[in-house]
Amino acid sequence: MRYTFVLGLVCLTVTASAPAAAGCAAEIGALFDGGAWDPFVRENRRETTVLRDPNGKETPRSDVLWDGPLKSINCTPHGCFMAIGNASWKGSSFDGPWTRANDIRNGDPTAFVRATRDRLAASVSEPECLGASDIDGKSAVMYRFFSKPEPNEHGAWWGGRYSVWVSPEAKRLLRIEIAEGIASWAPKPSKNVQVTTIVYDDKIRIEDPK
Repeated sequence: MRYTFVLGLVCLTVTASAPAAAGCAAEIGALFDGGAWDPFVRENRRETTVLRDPNGKETPRSDVLWDGPLKSINCTPHGCFMAIGNASWKGSSFDGPWTRANDIRNGDPTAFVRATRDRLAASVSEPECLGASDIDGKSAVMYRFFSKPEPNEHGAWWGGRYSVWVSPEAKRLLRIEIAEGIASWAPKPSKNVQVTTIVYDDKIRIEDPK
């Protein structure tokens, strides 16, 4: 009788958790569809990314300005790279000077951004909706999930175990951390954590350096 009760309790727990997981997956999915992670509604911003090793040492990786979904300037320790649609330029700082480089891709840049968003959204697994949290002294809602997207048209993909903090009021992404990072060019899970901090600034403007 005792074993029957325990088995019933386990079955009840599994049955109850399935709708909760589905609801959480839908909540995370909504971030990509008109929500905080949709590149077509996100506000202009600066995204600073570091790699944190297992000992806590942080190494700068990139510093990116975004002006809408199709204009960006990405500065790394190796220089800066401006992209506007498919066109690109190389420079030494956010202010240039800029030298025209090869186009970064062919085809419709808007379709590329949309497809990248959709592949990430479709790849969400092991969703966790962790509720109220805080990050850098700001109130946030925290989510966690695993992602291994399908390859894009160039055969490239990247993913890992995401931890995400979202502002509950403004519906903005505040921080993204990716542990166990994997990619088509590095399929073995990384021991480092990629940490991206996001600061919004509607004064950011990126113009074609003609």
